[in-house]
Amino acid sequence: MHRRSVVSYLQSMTSHRSPHDGEPPAEVDPVIEAYKRDIDRTLLRENLRKSVEERLAALVALQRLAEEARRAGRRASRRN
Repeated sequence: MHRRSVVSYLQSMTSHRSPHDGEPPAEVDPVIEAYKRDIDRTLLRENLRKSVEERLAALVALQRLAEEARRAGRRASRRN
């Protein structure tokens, strides 16, 4: 998929409202509440402030870093 197509697709996904927007949750799930304690919400908020393009650029950079780490691991294992 072309980059512009991906960006358009992701933007269209974020522009739709959920039928549940503005409604309080039916009940509190204790499992979800337990997991929420361990989530750094500041990082989530920081990421949500970014545009779709900025998020995609960060994803591409992360993928490049992961690929470089894989290559380095392969090189290191060949030396041993």
